[in-house]
Amino acid sequence: CLAPCWFGCPANMDIPVMLRQIADQDFAAALATVKRDIALPAVLGRICPAPCEKVCRRAQADGAVAICLLKRFVADIDLASSEPYLPECAPSSEKWVAIVGAGPTGLAAAYYLARYGHACTLFDENPLPGGRLLRETTEAELPRDVLQAEIDSILKLGVQLRAGTRVATDPAPADLQQEYDAVLLATGGLSTEQADAWGVTLGPRGIDVDSRSYTTKVAGLFAAGGAMRGKCMVVRSVADGKDAALAIDQYLRGVPVIGPTRPWNVKMGRLQPEELSVFLADASRQARR
Repeated sequence: CLAPCWFGCPANMDIPVMLRQIADQDFAAALATVKRDIALPAVLGRICPAPCEKVCRRAQADGAVAICLLKRFVADIDLASSEPYLPECAPSSEKWVAIVGAGPTGLAAAYYLARYGHACTLFDENPLPGGRLLRETTEAELPRDVLQAEIDSILKLGVQLRAGTRVATDPAPADLQQEYDAVLLATGGLSTEQADAWGVTLGPRGIDVDSRSYTTKVAGLFAAGGAMRGKCMVVRSVADGKDAALAIDQYLRGVPVIGPTRPWNVKMGRLQPEELSVFLADASRQARR
């Protein structure tokens, strides 16, 4: 029986485990739990609208657990440490992936592809990586040093960044498709002309893709985030990057490309008053802090 917050989080983060680890003051383990599913927790801890809290079962009793702030709490502790968390990566697959767009989708995809052992190059036409994280937030909402610190943690996994590079003529889409084993479009919206250059078709919200596997009709070409959804929450973009990375890993390993699968689950409905008292029996009576 998975917690409703698991389903409420677009990245399907294991929130109950994180909460137990924080309660035990094992902040390093909590951060590792978060980063299994969210590549930019300090960023999202500041700007995420917290859909997980909107479905939190605790809200029925007194108020939703402060999931987003707790995620930010462990992420900030980690970034302030002398050796911020770096995940263990699989041995090199000797496969290369080009990611067009260094916004939240592209950054997250690079993080998880590196963990799978694939080499990545991020291309972005802007001089600095971040995409909509830079365009759509203020310094007060998202301090730039926090954003840069989390980007640096991704680059430390061996991810290459080619900022100030517009993928149009140099390099051309056809060049990337020939030079790399797979390409991910994480660009946000594409014009009809740009879509034609990639050989993809546009639907009402963006590039036409298989919604589970993020595959386009062009072999080895994937799209995720705003490129296929249009406008969406940043946490949804980050989740897309993670899920697209899994699909690309499947493609590069030569197994069926089905994207992420959801576990079988028994859902509990809204708790009755007598059930709620059982649910809260072991809860702490201390005030929030």
